[in-house]
Amino acid sequence: MALAPASQPVVHTESIVVRVFETDANGALAPRSLCDFLQEAADRHVALLGVTVEKLKERSLTWILSRLRLSIQRLPTKGETLTIRTWHAGIDRLFSLRDYQVTDAAGSPVASAITAWLAFDLAARKPVRVQSVFDGGETSPLPRSLDVKLDRLPGAGQPFDERSISVRWSDLDINRHVNNSRYAEWVVEGVGSELRDHASLQGLDLDFLAETQAGGSVAVRTSRGDTGVLEHTVARREDGIEVARGRTLWRNP
Repeated sequence: MALAPASQPVVHTESIVVRVFETDANGALAPRSLCDFLQEAADRHVALLGVTVEKLKERSLTWILSRLRLSIQRLPTKGETLTIRTWHAGIDRLFSLRDYQVTDAAGSPVASAITAWLAFDLAARKPVRVQSVFDGGETSPLPRSLDVKLDRLPGAGQPFDERSISVRWSDLDINRHVNNSRYAEWVVEGVGSELRDHASLQGLDLDFLAETQAGGSVAVRTSRGDTGVLEHTVARREDGIEVARGRTLWRNP
């Protein structure tokens, strides 16, 4: 894949207004919706770079989000205008790295994220070298959005909560497996209403380990980690295979 034309932006910027259906029962932007915003901004940028999922599928390839590390300063409310900046942050082994910064109308930080993506061979059902798909183009001179490692999460230990969630057709994305933002929804669901209603979500990390398709169900298990930290495991009910691990950070007001 050739480099993107020099006229294409190294940093992609777009604005979005938080709509009422993107908020939760507390009136704040739902974590799932925030993840959707990041995914949308990335999709628009790779369209400019010429490596959309649709283009890759012509070669029996696709992009798959492998890891997400998301730090949240606050969750905005309906009607707020957010600015999302995203950029390609380099290649690390099999991972194509992408960073994000989200700010409000005053320019104050709302959230920051780093992600790792895999180029995936749909026929062979395995990752391929990113360079065989996309040589990266020009990387941004901006510092990384978060100074955190992308090591694999530990998952849940002894759970204090376990719930079963049915996987619906409407949960699927263009790759016909569960959209990454649904996992954000599922792990937050697993913390319980007491915490969701009385604490603020400060961090959301996810590792995506295997595909989940419609028709089955998953077990979402949650355990306590360090102070304010919860660990999560999502496993398919039918075969017990882990499909995702998560970690959330909560702070009492």
